[in-house]
Amino acid sequence: MDHDAIDPSSEPDGDLVKEVYAHFGLCMYFAQVFETGLINILTALETAASPQPIRQTFDDFYTKHETLTFGNLMKGLGKHSFLPADLETEVRSLKSERDHLAHRFFRDHDIDFMSVGGCNVMIESLTGRVERFRAVDSRVSELEDLAMTKIGFNADTLAAATEEIKGEMMEEARTRYRAKP
Repeated sequence: MDHDAIDPSSEPDGDLVKEVYAHFGLCMYFAQVFETGLINILTALETAASPQPIRQTFDDFYTKHETLTFGNLMKGLGKHSFLPADLETEVRSLKSERDHLAHRFFRDHDIDFMSVGGCNVMIESLTGRVERFRAVDSRVSELEDLAMTKIGFNADTLAAATEEIKGEMMEEARTRYRAKP
């Protein structure tokens, strides 16, 4: 259905409401993806600085770092002076957007959510945020690869390790969701 052809002041149908929720979910997903990249960078840097830079050390740091608040994650990264200043500024700006999504987005758009026009405004806002999260994640990913070189990975070994981890995750998912006889 073309929601732009409908009177913007009319009440949204269920499909448009689902579309808002889908865009919100995608936006939160990309917010978490870029944050996970930052966790990976900090984990690699801390592992490299460790007296025992081995897989178990990496895993232990990762478990610790994924529980950090965003502010403490940025503090940890700041100790390594690894992120370029302009990227750090962008990351902090996106942190505010992520916080808004998590804590106030639907409250701030309560009236918007009651009309087709308002739902379209919400979707447009979320689409812009997705683009910003993806753009910053692209830069974070490049630095993530660089950080991984500090613990002995190159492009080939990193790709192989990524495939191995994906395989382990897929096997866990299959086991978890296998049909019960």
